[in-house]
Amino acid sequence: MLQETFTESYIDAEKKLSNRSTQGNELVYLKQVLDSGNLSSLMGGTFTPRFESQFSELTGSKYAVAMNTCMGALHSAVIAAEAGAGSEVICDSVYIFGAMAVLYNNAIPVFVDINPITHNMDPDKLEAAITERTKAVIVTHAWGLPAEMDRILAICRKHHLLVIEDCAEAVLARYKGQYTGTMGDVGCFSFQASKQMSLGDGGMATAQDENLHKQLSNFAGAPTFLSVAYSLDYNYRINELTAAVGLARLETLPQEIERLRENATYFDRAVLGCDWITLQRGPEGAEHSFYYWAANFIETKGGPTLEAFSHAVEEAKLTTISVGDTKIAAYQHPLIKERCAAAFADERNKNCIIRYEDGVCPVAEKTVPRIILGDTVAPQEVVCKDADILHGIIQKFG
Repeated sequence: MLQETFTESYIDAEKKLSNRSTQGNELVYLKQVLDSGNLSSLMGGTFTPRFESQFSELTGSKYAVAMNTCMGALHSAVIAAEAGAGSEVICDSVYIFGAMAVLYNNAIPVFVDINPITHNMDPDKLEAAITERTKAVIVTHAWGLPAEMDRILAICRKHHLLVIEDCAEAVLARYKGQYTGTMGDVGCFSFQASKQMSLGDGGMATAQDENLHKQLSNFAGAPTFLSVAYSLDYNYRINELTAAVGLARLETLPQEIERLRENATYFDRAVLGCDWITLQRGPEGAEHSFYYWAANFIETKGGPTLEAFSHAVEEAKLTTISVGDTKIAAYQHPLIKERCAAAFADERNKNCIIRYEDGVCPVAEKTVPRIILGDTVAPQEVVCKDADILHGIIQKFG
C-alpha cells in the first residue's frame, strides 16, 4: 500500500512536469535522422557525436558521453571507480539514486548528512565517513544548487577518491564560475521527462580525463565488438532520435534555464518576510539552475505547525507547490532499510560497516519532511497564480 501511494504521487508529479512544447529544431533534426535511415550512431548516425560535442562545449567539459539515462551514467561512474563487492561509496542522504548505482555494482553505500539550508552534502561530515574501503564519493547538487565542491574536492583528493557529480537536477548550474559536471572526475546528467532539459529519457556523462572517457564510452557503446565480447561492458548507449532532440534542446537550453530562474523569483517574493520559511540558497559563489525552487519550513514560536501548513497547501490544490518531498532520508527507503539488494547478502561485504538505523543523518531526517518545493518548469502564469496563493496562505498564519 505504501509503495502504491508513493507511485501514484510520483506519477502525478511527473505529469505536471513532463508536458513540454517544441519550439526549436526538434522536428527538423528528427526528420533528418529518419531520412538518413541511421537510427544508431553505431550504424553511422551523426547526431549522437554532435550532441556529445555540443554538450561538452556548452558545459566546459573536456569529454561527454551520451547515455540512455542518468542512472546508466551513475552506474558507469561507479564501475570506473572500481567500486564493487567489499568496497564503499559515500552518498548524500537526501537522494536514493546514487546509492542505487552503488548497489548495482554490489558495493555498499555510506550516507553523509546534509546542510539543512542547501540540502547538499555537508563537507564537515564527509571525512569521518571515509574508510580504507572507500572508493568514491557521489555528490548530488540538490534541486539545481551546486554543493561546496571546493571543500569536498580537497577532502577527496587527500584520500585519492573518485568524485562523481550527480548533476541530474543541475544542468548549467555553476559554482565559483565553473559548471557542474566539470569539477569532479565524472559528471552525470539527466534528460528524463521532468528535468530542465527534457528528452523523455536520456543522460550524459562528462569527464576531464581521457582514460575515464574511454571507460565511460565502452559502457555507452556496444557490449560486444563484431559479436566478440572482450569485457563485461554495458549497453547504455543513446539512440539517434533522442540525440537529435537533445541537440535541438541544447540550442535553447540557456534561455530555458533563465526562464526557470525568473519563475523562481515569483516564489521568492511569495515567502519574502516570512520568518518560518528560509530559501534553499548558498553557498557563496553558487548559481542555482532551479530544477525546483526549494525552501525550508522552520517551526518557530508564533508560526504554524508543519501539519497545519501542509494541510493548508493541500487544501489549496496548488499544481506547483508541495511539502515534504519523499518525507524520508535516503537510507530510510525500503530498498536500503530492508536490505533488498544482493550487495547486502554478499559475503565479500561482511567487513563493510553498514549503519542505516534512524538517526544516522539526523539533519536529513529532520529536513526532508520540511522541504517546500515549487515547480519552476510550469508556465509563468501558473507559477504566478500559485505564488500568490502561497503568499495568501502565509499571511493567513500571520
